[in-house]
Formats: sequence, structure tokens, C-alpha cells
Amino acid sequence: MSLNLFLTISIWLFILFSFVFSAIKGRKQRILPSLFVVVCVTFFSLLQPCGKVLITLGSLRVTFDSLILGLRRSGVLVGTVFLSRLLVNSRIKRNEIARNKLSVVFFYLNLLTEKKIPLKFGHVIEAIDSRLCEIWEKEIPESDETTDSLSDDAL
Repeated sequence: MSLNLFLTISIWLFILFSFVFSAIKGRKQRILPSLFVVVCVTFFSLLQPCGKVLITLGSLRVTFDSLILGLRRSGVLVGTVFLSRLLVNSRIKRNEIARNKLSVVFFYLNLLTEKKIPLKFGHVIEAIDSRLCEIWEKEIPESDETTDSLSDDAL
């Protein structure tokens, strides 16, 4: 089984489980917008044929790789919507820790992308690491209390 097919199947299994979980919890699910996104993204992915031809509909060649790629892309979009609805829902109290961690991730992602990182071939990790160090130093100023509590014995 190819990696693309495995990723597509795992994404759609996540969507199925989140849909079933939401239905068990009694939340109203709107399927039509998600179905519209899946059909549109998959159709536009089929316009770029690559791989083994499955069927030909007039001048449109439906290929296996473009079909899997379209289903994966649409699955990512629909799964992101399900995940955001699950995390943002005000009735869920137990996921407050997950929401806080996700907001911290997006906060640092915003800080990371607000300034262009000079990427050079072979030095990508070092460039991102130096940008993260700049953010860390800017966001967490050193004070006497923090340096005292982080003595060599504590480390």
C-alpha cells in the first residue's frame, strides 16, 4: 500500500470517528457543506492527471494518484473543520487543556511566520532554530528570579 493511500485512509478514518463521536454526543452535524468541499476539491484534483488511468470520461482522464490526492486534500479540509468545531465548542469543558496547548502552538506559529526566515540549502533547520531562539529571548525576558531558580543543581 502506498503512503498516499495510507494517509488518505487514516484521514478519513479520523473524520469518521469524529463524526460518530459528535453524533453520540448529540451534536447536530451538517453533512452537505462537507460533501460539497469533498466533491469540489476532488474534482479539481482530477483536472491534473497523474498515475494510472482508471476511467476516461470524455476528455477527462480519472487517474488513481490524482483521485487519492484529491480525497486526501479534501479530507484534510473536512477534518480540520471537524477538529476546530470540536475544540472551539463551548460545551466541552474537558478539552480546555488541549485548547490552551493549541492556542500556544498557533501563537508561536504566528510569531515564527511574522518575519521572513532566510532559508539556505542545507541550513534550513539552523535558520528555523535561530528564529525560534529569537522569539524565545524576546518573549521570555530573563529576570533574577528565573535565573536564580535555574541553578546548575536544578538542571
